[in-house]
Amino acid sequence: MKFNVVSNDDGEAAASNDPKSQIESLVSSAPVFLFMKGSPDAPQCGFSSRVIETLRGWNVPFETFNVLSDEGIRDGIKEYANWPTIPQLYVNKEFVGGCDIIEEMSGNGELGELFKEAHPNLEFTPPPPPVEVQNLPPEDIAELLKKQPDIPLLDVRGPEERAIACVAGARMIDQALAQEIVNSWDPNIPLVFMCHKGGRSLQAAQYFTQQGFQNVYNVVGGIDAWSLTVDSEIPRY
Repeated sequence: MKFNVVSNDDGEAAASNDPKSQIESLVSSAPVFLFMKGSPDAPQCGFSSRVIETLRGWNVPFETFNVLSDEGIRDGIKEYANWPTIPQLYVNKEFVGGCDIIEEMSGNGELGELFKEAHPNLEFTPPPPPVEVQNLPPEDIAELLKKQPDIPLLDVRGPEERAIACVAGARMIDQALAQEIVNSWDPNIPLVFMCHKGGRSLQAAQYFTQQGFQNVYNVVGGIDAWSLTVDSEIPRY
């Protein structure tokens, strides 16, 4: 899939200081155009990252503009589209929507129809649906980690909970690490998620399957069950 990044001093968009004129030039510059935060290889917000993954899933050529590089366009695009948030996707110069709408249209096939209109000479195949999270009991996860110690065990709990009880080798996942995983980790590597009793970690695991990760595990019962079945020296709380 091909994409290009348009800077704020490229082409006709720089010919005018009027944000509306710049925006019109940008949306006219490619059949599929995305206003986002950051770049396709380094999104700077989770919603932009999700839209990039959706576009990549369709293997559609597109261009992008980083609104963080130009305050006038960042503010102007919200008024231009009458849409308060970023990212914003345009197809054939028509505003399509933001992250949730794009994902919904991708799921029901409407986005593919728009891409066919934008690129009539290309064939588009719907991306496969996200894989299911593999919910396993702590003893099975412990055996998996014993056999493959390089698999990251990601703890979604905060520092206060981790100070009470923590599995050796578990890594706390915060927003910065989550973004790093989405942006730069191999989507085929296994990921294991843990929390106190398994609910929060399941939500985190489902998020990463939606980002394209193919081998995602959740510790059923969390560290509480781990203490009961794997390591009784870990305190319960």
